[in-house]
Amino acid sequence: MRFLKWLGVGFAVLVLMLAGLLSCVRFGLPKVAPADESLKIASSPRRLARGKYLAEHVAGCMGCHSVEDWRTQGHPVVPGTEFAGGDTIFSAALGLPGTIPPKNLTPYNLKSYSDGELVRVLRTGVRNNGEPLFPLMPYQHIANMSQEDLYSVIVFLRSLPAIKNDVPERQLDFPMNYIVRTIPKDAPPYPTPVDPKDTVAYGHYLVEIGSCSDCHTPVDSRHRPLPGMFLAGGQEFPYFNNKLQRHPGGGVLRVPNITPDADTGIGNWTKSQFLAHFHAWAGKSGEAQKVHLDLDKGDYVILMPYLETSGMTDRDLGAIYDYLRSVPAVRNPVNRFDPPSP
Repeated sequence: MRFLKWLGVGFAVLVLMLAGLLSCVRFGLPKVAPADESLKIASSPRRLARGKYLAEHVAGCMGCHSVEDWRTQGHPVVPGTEFAGGDTIFSAALGLPGTIPPKNLTPYNLKSYSDGELVRVLRTGVRNNGEPLFPLMPYQHIANMSQEDLYSVIVFLRSLPAIKNDVPERQLDFPMNYIVRTIPKDAPPYPTPVDPKDTVAYGHYLVEIGSCSDCHTPVDSRHRPLPGMFLAGGQEFPYFNNKLQRHPGGGVLRVPNITPDADTGIGNWTKSQFLAHFHAWAGKSGEAQKVHLDLDKGDYVILMPYLETSGMTDRDLGAIYDYLRSVPAVRNPVNRFDPPSP
């Protein structure tokens, strides 16, 4: 009986310690430097144009923060939803630990943010109410955007039409609802602007702010990049059905290897071929909407946002090519699609 008594006491102490730890995480984190409330970002035609280009074609803001037609090849943005958030695909359908609808980035939602608060949330992942973003939003990559480019994106977002769309709060599964609070940290110093004439360095910068490695680098069960596999492809995404839910028969989509390996990557691609690969999608939003997919019968949507990235300039796409040719070649054959079982 004494043993059982002490066992019960030990269990109670353990429960209290765990509750205390969870309470500290829930109410004490995230903890980053406060926003610079004195910051006022001036608008200019140059910043507006640069911000539009980055948000629509490079950084992936429009694709993620709009509703896309995932039953159509190229997953074009549904007209009228641009930057207004709320796409329901960001859930268990993509293997996520909960439901994480992207926020409304139009002034309807951002009017409550000061410029300093926008800088902080984009660079640290901490909202103006102190809540952390789930790192599906690639703020750890955006933190490496130059100050001028970040300011340009904010100027552009401020210029958008205000679309009334109250996006529901995310619902994360346990324990991710606690883990997510431990991830944000203070942003690093702004990087020195890169001269586009240094095409390898500039290409690296574009790949970083475009978060290319988030999809093209395989990860382990804890979503940590696998050593030696940078940009080597093979990361898996669940196949979904016409209802945009996980297909009952399974199925897997995988992203390609974009290292310069000659056999399994892009080592044999010329720069002209690389550019043509993107040019093929340029201006095809209307055409893409005619290519409807039957996901229940084995059609699959290409996850790469070609309709957005095809709008990049040849200078920038060429710089990305030059950078990709400079990374270590990794032999990694990738089977792009395993169809669901009947």
